[in-house]
Amino acid sequence: MNHNHIIWYTIIKAITQKDLYLDITVKNKLKLGLLLLVVLFSRSAISASINIVTEHLAPFQIVKDNTISGLFTEIIEATLKEANITYHIDAHPWSLSYNRALKEENTCIYSIVRIPQRDALFQWVGHIATSSTSFYSLKNSPIKISSLEQAKDYKVAVIKDDVAHHYLLSKGFIENKNIYVMDNNEALLKLLEVPNRQIDLIVINDDLLTNRVNNAIESSKYKNVHTFENFKFEFYFACSLKTEKSIIQSLSKAMDKLERKGVFTKIKRKWLHKMGNII
Repeated sequence: MNHNHIIWYTIIKAITQKDLYLDITVKNKLKLGLLLLVVLFSRSAISASINIVTEHLAPFQIVKDNTISGLFTEIIEATLKEANITYHIDAHPWSLSYNRALKEENTCIYSIVRIPQRDALFQWVGHIATSSTSFYSLKNSPIKISSLEQAKDYKVAVIKDDVAHHYLLSKGFIENKNIYVMDNNEALLKLLEVPNRQIDLIVINDDLLTNRVNNAIESSKYKNVHTFENFKFEFYFACSLKTEKSIIQSLSKAMDKLERKGVFTKIKRKWLHKMGNII
C-alpha cells in the first residue's frame, strides 16, 4: 500500500469508527464514495506518462519543423489514444533512440524490427507492418550478387544499431572489414558517391529509398542489387524491460483492438501512394 492509499484508508477508517456520530446510511455512502476515489486514483497512477523515442524514417516516421508524423506515427498515436496513456515523443538518431529504449524506465520505441537477437531485450507491444530491405549500389556499378554470402566480398554501409547492422553481424560480416556503420539514413546514399570512402553497397529498406529519392533523375542513380533472402523486416512497437507491465498490457490490448476493427488498415491505405511493398 503506497502513501496515498494509506491516507485514503485512514479517512475511511475514521468515518466508519463507532464514535463518529453519523447516520449509518451516510457512513456507507461516504465509504463507497471514497473507495471509488481510491480506485480512480489507482487507475490514474497506472496510466503514468511514458516517453516514446523514434527516428526520422520517412514515410514511416517523418520529423519536420519540430513535428513528428508519418504512417507508423499515426498507428502509434491511435494506439496511445485508445489506451488512454499520456506520452511524449522524441526523435533522435537511431542508435540514441535504441539505447534509450533499451535502458530507460517507461520508455518505448517505434518502429523497431524484431529479430531473435533482440527478443529478450525489450517488451514487445505489437506488430506494426512488414517490409523488405535490399542491397543498393550506384546504377553504373558492375556489382552483381545473388546471395548474402557474396555481399561479404564488398564494403557495405549500414546504420549503427539498425536491424541490418545486427543481422549482418550475426551472419558473419565484420565491422571495418566489410561492414561500416553510419549514424543516419541521409548519409547512406551520399556515401556511394564519395570515391575516397570506397563504399560499394548500402543496405536500406525499399520503401525508404523510394521516399529518399524524390524524382526519376535521382532515382536512376541507384539500383537494387539484391533483396535480403528469407528475411522480411517485421516492424514493431516495443518498450524497455523497465516499463510497467500494466502499460504494456494496455498498449497491447489497444493495438489488438484497433487491428481487429480495421483502423490500422485504413491508416495504411492513406499512405499507399508512398509505399512500395508495405504489408
